Amino acid sequence: MIRYIRYFVCATLCVLASACSNSEQAKKEHFENGNRFMEAGKTQEAILEYRNAIQEDGRYGEARLKLAEAYERAGNVNQAYREYIRAADLLPRNNDAQIKAARYLIQAGGRGFEDAKTRIQVVIDRDPTNVDAQLMLGNALIGLKDLDGAAREIENAIKLDPERAATYSSLAAVKQAQGQTAQAKAAFEKAVEVDPRSVAARLALGFFRWSNNERESAEATFKQAIEIDPKHVLANRLLASYYISTNRAAQAEPYLKQLASGGAVQSSFALADYYLAMRRTADATAVLQSLTKDKAGAGAAETRLARIAYASNDTAKAHAMVDAVIKREPTHLEALLVKSRWLLRENKPQEALTMAQAAVKSDPRSDQAHFVLAQVQEGLRRRPEAIAEYSEVLRLNPRATGAQLNLSRLSLMEGSPDRAVTFAEAALTASPGNPAARTSLVQGLLARGDTSRAEQELAVLLKQYPQVAQVHALNAAVKAQRKDFNAARSEFDRALALSPNMLEAVVGLTRLDIMQNRLPDAQQRVEARLASDPNNAGLLMLAGDVYRRQRDFPKAEAALRKAVQAEPELSRAYAMLGEVLLASGKLDAARAEFDEMARRDPKNIAARTMAAMIVHGQGKLPDATKRYEAIVSADPNAVVALNNLAWIYAEAREKLDEALRLAQTAVSRMPDNAEVQDTLGFIYLQKELPTLAIPAFEKSIEKAPDNPLYYYHLALAQDKAGNSASARQAAQQAIKLKPDYPEAQKLLAQTKG
Repeated sequence: MIRYIRYFVCATLCVLASACSNSEQAKKEHFENGNRFMEAGKTQEAILEYRNAIQEDGRYGEARLKLAEAYERAGNVNQAYREYIRAADLLPRNNDAQIKAARYLIQAGGRGFEDAKTRIQVVIDRDPTNVDAQLMLGNALIGLKDLDGAAREIENAIKLDPERAATYSSLAAVKQAQGQTAQAKAAFEKAVEVDPRSVAARLALGFFRWSNNERESAEATFKQAIEIDPKHVLANRLLASYYISTNRAAQAEPYLKQLASGGAVQSSFALADYYLAMRRTADATAVLQSLTKDKAGAGAAETRLARIAYASNDTAKAHAMVDAVIKREPTHLEALLVKSRWLLRENKPQEALTMAQAAVKSDPRSDQAHFVLAQVQEGLRRRPEAIAEYSEVLRLNPRATGAQLNLSRLSLMEGSPDRAVTFAEAALTASPGNPAARTSLVQGLLARGDTSRAEQELAVLLKQYPQVAQVHALNAAVKAQRKDFNAARSEFDRALALSPNMLEAVVGLTRLDIMQNRLPDAQQRVEARLASDPNNAGLLMLAGDVYRRQRDFPKAEAALRKAVQAEPELSRAYAMLGEVLLASGKLDAARAEFDEMARRDPKNIAARTMAAMIVHGQGKLPDATKRYEAIVSADPNAVVALNNLAWIYAEAREKLDEALRLAQTAVSRMPDNAEVQDTLGFIYLQKELPTLAIPAFEKSIEKAPDNPLYYYHLALAQDKAGNSASARQAAQQAIKLKPDYPEAQKLLAQTKG
């Protein structure tokens, strides 16, 4: 009996050991597969593999770290945040994991500052020379009571986007992280009581009061510190920053002059920049002329003098001065950035791009350089690239309000209202009094369908800015979403009364006309606006929609063709134009005309794409395939051609690997487009990879929940993956949206069987 029991135990242990060994091997295989997918740029596939590895071993820290990186690349901030924290907890000696976790904790704010500080301090104790850790510790301290860091934050925020300095209206972003306001206040006041002559104690108390919006007492406390030591550098910097950030810049001058009197070059530049911001050109010029004699500061001084010439419309002289600096110092960051901004303003985006890229190469850790590069990418209508650069700005400077606002706006344009809301909330947290941040938040909430919360946030704007047209236009949009069309029309009219040329109000009223079937009014309104803005793609699409509804196909065609010419990436405009051409029966004539346009200008991707879509719609697949292939060869980022060519290959079950590459490129350009996600999922389905197809189809449904085709495709994928219940649910939804859907009905019958 004893031998039997021992044999049984040994056999059981062998089985367990074998299972553990298999599990260990499986997790490593999933991890390595995930790494290969990441290297190939296949982020969603990598996420699945890393998740599989974690299912094998929930404490697999390396897999969680890579999963966090994959989520970050995919733009899933919340999931990345969670996985970075888990990875850092599982890998306490991995500096990279701790730094990345700290970055997200700082972005989260609140108690995250203290947690981030604790994690980073351990890294610095272990590796005192780690630059990333030192920078992250500085960011964490900004969230606590690092006064020098706070002053730098104000100064850097203004430098980041000088033309929008007014958006950085307060330092409320750096509130006390512990949440123990009463205790903190008592501690700061006790420090002053114990040592009334301590400048540091006064500054800490003043900063605490400022952070808690006790402005008058903060100002008084800063002044008391300067009375103790009139030449104290940090005291003068903080009080100057206080006045600038609270829109009282005129009162900052004496403190900036005191700083400059100390002889430090950077302090003199701060004074010159102040004079420039105050449009006191003569005073700024006098300071800068003296700085040109300093070898270390000559380039920066000459660049600022060039800005003065540019502002005076002496653009030739300005360019010559900056060019001279760049020729002498090819990596001079400020000169490169100024040159890039000017070129972008002068509608020379390609030349601006060269300068911005040189600036980033000169200093890859400059948030200003990445910000300007993002603006240039926007000028080139390269949204994914612009989003990537603004994201890099936030990585380098998590509190860059300008980047947060631009990411919110671009996310909305990309059809990602959740991300738009996330970025707007971050901007509002960083700058609670910032009307642009609250406006972005309201826009994101409206796009997300959260009307109740949008109304709450809008009430603040209406109270603070009752005479601002955009606020009333936003209120009109809220009323329209609630189907209160009369109130919406009244608010749009109020917006136009305040700002007669406001495009947003004109578009809003036109859409109300359409919804209320007042098409003649809609036509008159949009045509009147087009007379003054004839190349506005959004207006042209709106006009095309109005004409199409009135069955005035010639006018609809003309407007939509002009819209796609103005913005070739407007896939919805192509679709509308196709519908109009089909309804008017002019496909051959239209195709011939587009071909002629392309012959005259081979770079006209819009014309070539439209011609290809026409022959595609006529069922001439060989001709359409050749056309799409030629377009993709000429422009590898032509989204419409990429998507349609990938679909043709997939439908024919040929060149599936190439189809997948094309679809992935299209998705990278337009990740929130339902059609391109559906194409990607369909290709995975054809490659017998249903588990990869499912997320793509779910994304399509998320973006276009009323399209029965996407539900049918999801049902197919779920069925192939063995998920019968989910397949039935998707098929039922497809039939609900389209009762006469025989394919979905057949699939539903099969899954029931």
